Amino acid sequence: MSLQPGMFRPGLVTRGQVFLAAKAAIAAGLAWVAALAADPGSRPYFAPIAVLLVVQPTVYDSLSRAFQRVAGVVVGVAAALAVSHFLAPSAWSIGIIIFAGLLLGWTARLGPQGVVQVPVSALLVFLIGRATPGYGGERIVDTLIGAGIAVITVLLSPSAPGPDAVLSKALAPLRRCAEILRAAGTGIGSPWTPGQAASWRLDAIALIDSIAVARRDYEGLRLSTRWNARARRERAALGRAEEALRSGERIAIYTRSMTRALVDGSGHARPMPALSAMLASTASATEAYTAWMASAGPPADRRRLAEAVHAADDTLASALARVQERWGNDPAQWLTFGMMLAMSQRILAEVGRPLDPAEHEHA
Repeated sequence: MSLQPGMFRPGLVTRGQVFLAAKAAIAAGLAWVAALAADPGSRPYFAPIAVLLVVQPTVYDSLSRAFQRVAGVVVGVAAALAVSHFLAPSAWSIGIIIFAGLLLGWTARLGPQGVVQVPVSALLVFLIGRATPGYGGERIVDTLIGAGIAVITVLLSPSAPGPDAVLSKALAPLRRCAEILRAAGTGIGSPWTPGQAASWRLDAIALIDSIAVARRDYEGLRLSTRWNARARRERAALGRAEEALRSGERIAIYTRSMTRALVDGSGHARPMPALSAMLASTASATEAYTAWMASAGPPADRRRLAEAVHAADDTLASALARVQERWGNDPAQWLTFGMMLAMSQRILAEVGRPLDPAEHEHA
């Protein structure tokens, strides 16, 4: 049986998982040593536990978990110390502490990690702290040490997605926009239905999720390159990824507006060959722009982009002339489908930004 690249026996564990486990193990041991050095007479169990909960594959996720863990522990310890003067251990007091702790975490706008830490820390300090003076302070110190060492470990050995993977995800919304525009263009070139329009609209709305995923990976790698000297070579790819995300967000908005116009006008659906050709050429220009972004802009891809934008501009002008003849002064048509002309123009302006005016004219 052959193994997939990057997999280990047994259990087909990936190299990334082995690397993450090694980082967590080393950091947990260092956290134990550091916590013992800070207080030689203690048993700092929560320092390595904090490491285990904080260490994640990316710097972004690790920093987020470190903040959530520390904030939740501090709030929980403070809450337990406040109520311990008024409540004695009982079923009622435990229920009250858990109820109030969760509300405190949500009120402080902590994430799931931080919210859970508030009642957990409060409960432990409330029950154990009575028999162990200084337990609350020790828990905070152990958590700070563990979270700090975990973050330092991740910063010194980042394993965020590589720049090529981040750039590919950043370009995914642009590719998907081109696919939706081409599908809609093909559809309205022949008899189409409200169901088809609704499907195009749903596809365009789903772009929000792909942009959010791409933005998350981008932020993770950006943090890695900011704080790790070995990752500085990745900054060029990050610059292209950031530009691709910004363009993708704008073009996704324009694409959603187009599909909304088709949904609004689907009650009177009929073939629209002029708008069909316009959408197809706009999709081609978007694809050329995506290829140019993916390849760092070599001359061949730049020429392809200039030619695609020039052809799309011509098709848009032809579509405008055609619909002026057919729609005349009919406000209903202009209000419904005129949006598609305006959004196509905006998309072409966005993908044509890298080009000089002369390139637009002489493509």
